[in-house]
Amino acid sequence: MLKRRKPRHKRRRQTMFLLLCLIILIAIATPFGWRIERLGRAENNYDILKVQEELQWWEDRGGVLNKLGKIRDASLWLDLNTGGENLESRLAIYDDEKHQFWLFLLNLQKGKLEEAQNVLNLMDKSPLSQLCQGLISMSKGDVEQSIELLAEAELDWKIMPKQAQTLRHLTLAQAGLIMGDQQIALAELETAQSLDPNNPACLSLALDIAIAEGQWVKAQELSRLIEAQTWRPKNILFETKKALLAIHNNNDQQLSSSLSTLKELPRGDAAINYVNGVQALSKGQLQEGQSLLEQALKNGLEGGLKADAQKSLDQVIARQNVEQSLHSIVVENS
Repeated sequence: MLKRRKPRHKRRRQTMFLLLCLIILIAIATPFGWRIERLGRAENNYDILKVQEELQWWEDRGGVLNKLGKIRDASLWLDLNTGGENLESRLAIYDDEKHQFWLFLLNLQKGKLEEAQNVLNLMDKSPLSQLCQGLISMSKGDVEQSIELLAEAELDWKIMPKQAQTLRHLTLAQAGLIMGDQQIALAELETAQSLDPNNPACLSLALDIAIAEGQWVKAQELSRLIEAQTWRPKNILFETKKALLAIHNNNDQQLSSSLSTLKELPRGDAAINYVNGVQALSKGQLQEGQSLLEQALKNGLEGGLKADAQKSLDQVIARQNVEQSLHSIVVENS
């Protein structure tokens, strides 16, 4: 009888020991699981400072868990949004669609269209790769082709990640803005905001629309909100928009500051020529404005700025043609 009880007691002790080990493992793992969840929320909300804080916690306490894909990707995502170093080589080692898309965006941000196209050539045909084609067309100033690619009705755009869907709608909004269709621009921006309300690119596009509509008070407020996101790397588009605001507000100090920043950025000379061209036109200096805009386009102005510069140049040329015609009529009748 005693011999039968001993195995039972032994199995009971073993079970209790395993349960205790399980409880200990859960207690140890729970903070890490909770931290992963916090990191994911911060990333989804574009809370850059919180993402930095969480990644620092993992670096200090995570040990081998820092090799987890979630932690690794959060670090890459952070550097993609804040202009981290050596990001291109870190992304190039992956061959999955997500990391290829990030590498494509990185090259596009830097104006490396050929490198971006090379990455796109490696991607499988999908809605995401068509989005990339539309983005390249927009960067080259081919707005109509970009719209054609991004408005393809037969593609299931909703299978793309949320951030990619948002980028598609923002690009269509920018295209609408360039084509002079404010209604489409606002509708696409609203759709993007409903998908990803904390995406900082929504704020940037709202600024573009406010400037295009001449809502200068709103534009100034949006500019301040963007500047408050101190983690943002300096970029040509925002500094150019700030310069245009400075011209409208006769703020020479802000204009000088933006031009100095543009001078330090790659391809900043083209944007400087564009800004100076707009300033010349605002002063009625048509020939100088035309020359500066032509130089800006020659120097490789890209995307929406290229389209804006071309539109301004076309208006100047049309105005000068009208003035020349009127002058000829006056001369003939005198």
